[in-house]
Amino acid sequence: MDNKTSPGDTHDLEIWASRMAAITPDIHTHGNLTERSIASLLRMVREQLDLEVVFVGEFVDDHRVFRHISSKAIDAIIKPGQGHPRIESICQRILDGRMPCVIPNVTPIRTSNGLPEYYHGMGAHVGVPVRFTDGRLYGVLCGFSFEPRADLDERDVKRLEMAAKAAARLLAQAEGRE
Repeated sequence: MDNKTSPGDTHDLEIWASRMAAITPDIHTHGNLTERSIASLLRMVREQLDLEVVFVGEFVDDHRVFRHISSKAIDAIIKPGQGHPRIESICQRILDGRMPCVIPNVTPIRTSNGLPEYYHGMGAHVGVPVRFTDGRLYGVLCGFSFEPRADLDERDVKRLEMAAKAAARLLAQAEGRE
């Protein structure tokens, strides 16, 4: 069953926002509550967009480091703390405008865009920046599937942008910024 509402549903983004508000309450504590809230947020995004993996990656120096991950598989293909050089990532290409936020099929563009071998076998990819309210870039919120996904569109990018704002808020609160 398709978890997305019909394109004509004018309340789609409002429903999405209310689901995120229920998952990401105002918190002023560190640790488990923040982790659980981010995990719930990522799981909701993954399930609603029907992706294999959704993650928050932090940019640390010249690397993208996976910090929070939701995966359909019990043994996720990526693990917290792992990372790659930022310059090699689709995430960096999205940020600097070399690739769109939604890539329905990575396979045919992998070689022509100089993507590393670890992108072999990836179907669709969707990603947006995660920025704190002061404009500082934390990293990215991205998701992918192993099969191409022609149904992913700009509405899904808007959903991801809302989720990225919620994730940034949770991360900022955990750091004592908000």
